Amino acid sequence: MHHVRQIPFALLALALLAMPALAETAPDTPRGAVAGMRGDAPGAKRGGGRDPRGSLHRVMNGLDAAMGKGRALAQSAPDDPAPADYDDMMDDVDAVIDAMSDDEAAAPAAGFVGKTSPDAPDLDQLNGKREASGAATAPTARSRQGPHARSPVVVELFTAQGCAACPTADDLLADLAGRPNVLALSWHVDYWDYLGWADDFARPEFSLRQKGYNRNWGARSLFTPQMVVGGETPIDLPRPADVAAAIDFERAEGDHVSILRRESGARREIELIPQDPLPPSIAVQLIRYLPERTVEVREGENRGRKLTLRNVVAASEVLARWDGRAPLRLTVTLGAGRSANLPPDTRHALIVQQMKGNRPGEIFAAIRLD
Repeated sequence: MHHVRQIPFALLALALLAMPALAETAPDTPRGAVAGMRGDAPGAKRGGGRDPRGSLHRVMNGLDAAMGKGRALAQSAPDDPAPADYDDMMDDVDAVIDAMSDDEAAAPAAGFVGKTSPDAPDLDQLNGKREASGAATAPTARSRQGPHARSPVVVELFTAQGCAACPTADDLLADLAGRPNVLALSWHVDYWDYLGWADDFARPEFSLRQKGYNRNWGARSLFTPQMVVGGETPIDLPRPADVAAAIDFERAEGDHVSILRRESGARREIELIPQDPLPPSIAVQLIRYLPERTVEVREGENRGRKLTLRNVVAASEVLARWDGRAPLRLTVTLGAGRSANLPPDTRHALIVQQMKGNRPGEIFAAIRLD
């Protein structure tokens, strides 16, 4: 005989109180602020991204409390200062994003990418070792049974010191930079320099990276500030709620590549192991970035403003090309090569990304090396 579990009256009351908040967001309501959500055809009209499975509904329900504040922030004119309740809004979003990771934090594989588990293979046993920054070889076939940690979601911001609408997005990226489940990177573009303030972090190749992304989506012009989540989801004039939803969507996808890492001083021995069938053209990129910089802007649209910038990309290079069929092993020495000319606080990260010709595409895995 089946027994029906009785629900305490207090618990039932809490559930009933929560129902109106859940009902405010209909499951089929589109979230049009996230442009080009994965699944949109190239050239499709941006701003009408599809609703990504149930995970997006779940996070959107939790973000209703922050949406009002986020909307006020996003609708501010470029020259307007950030709303006074920005910190309160970020606290709301912090709580929601933290809640996204609760299930993963309890899983055996949770943690930073590249933490080699006790059951993971010893990389010293691999053959074909080559000592050089970016040297790569395919290891011999063998059993790899150890669990791997989840890869952080890569969130890229294309910004400029001379862009009046960008400081709010810079602040949002700064908040994301402190999260272990997100690798936040700030790429400064150079096409704002003509307005009277030359961005000392801007590089032409960073503008080309943004242009390559936008060509994938059929866009004919560039927009700043623009965030790109996971190499696939563009968000113009990013709002905290939209970025949080895109991050949750990426994490729901799971890892396509696992990364094993072993440290020896400044040397990092890395092994990439495909978990799913991958496209044949993949670039393994080393990203060098500055953890924090403060800039006083004296000319241009942000004249008189003091900007605090986080995870500013200083340089990037392709270490290896990979077809994704067999495991790939490479060695990186921090502070060597191009890093020798960068400040001593420079940080390093590795990104495994699909390439569509010379255009960047989906990011399959990432790892912090410091």
